[in-house]
Amino acid sequence: MADRIKPHLVKKVARIRKWEADMKLQEAKDIAFIKYHNYYAPENVVKDSKNVLTFGVGGECKFEKLILHENTRLNIHMFDPTPFTCKNIGWIKYKSASRNINDSVRNKFLSTKIKYSPIGYGPSNSTLNFYYDPKKEPFTQRRIIKNYMQSFSLIKTHENCESVSVPVNNLRGIMDNLALKKVDIVKADIEGMWPEMCNEIVDNKIDIKMLATEFELIFDDLETALGKATKAIEKFTNFGYTPVINRRREKLMLEMLFIRKDIYAG
Repeated sequence: MADRIKPHLVKKVARIRKWEADMKLQEAKDIAFIKYHNYYAPENVVKDSKNVLTFGVGGECKFEKLILHENTRLNIHMFDPTPFTCKNIGWIKYKSASRNINDSVRNKFLSTKIKYSPIGYGPSNSTLNFYYDPKKEPFTQRRIIKNYMQSFSLIKTHENCESVSVPVNNLRGIMDNLALKKVDIVKADIEGMWPEMCNEIVDNKIDIKMLATEFELIFDDLETALGKATKAIEKFTNFGYTPVINRRREKLMLEMLFIRKDIYAG
């Protein structure tokens, strides 16, 4: 379903479209990529991969389901420290796996092959405060997820926000804890921590095939945020990756793919 742009964001979204044009970024739907729920990827990336880390489960894990359907050899590790996901991960996995896959893949999806850990991404092994609206109704399985799931943020959206302290770790620390020397695919919806993850991957030369991530542009003024996005794209390009827009959104965010150039070209 396409985004509906909010009237007060029209000018800012137009500025983002101009920035995308100035950066000469291709959109994934215009390339021969495969769509796995909300994210695109080259087919060979999914078929030739083994280890996948995804950050930010929220209320569904359909991307994970679909890539497992494509490649049943995948080892997928999901991370989300928010109370909603911690409490309801079993139900979330069951609902995400209930359609469009065969029994064998469904069983693997619901088994321990798809692992979940209640931690988030951060710059170090520590804790962060996530803010939320306490007026949101608590979870019940009778409600539609998007209507009741609390939204967590690293910033206070209003004075009445409450906070919860959650455990976090960086990518290298998580890989070490899992005894993984190599990761092929990383998907990250990490509430504004994208500059830290991008810097960690490039600065520490963590060799992955593809990063799929959201650049939230709400934590700074728009020009500052777009400047950070430009630097991240330049760093990844110099590191040997091709940047691609996953989907153009009608809100203050970018969905980005960074694909290793030798794989992208292949």
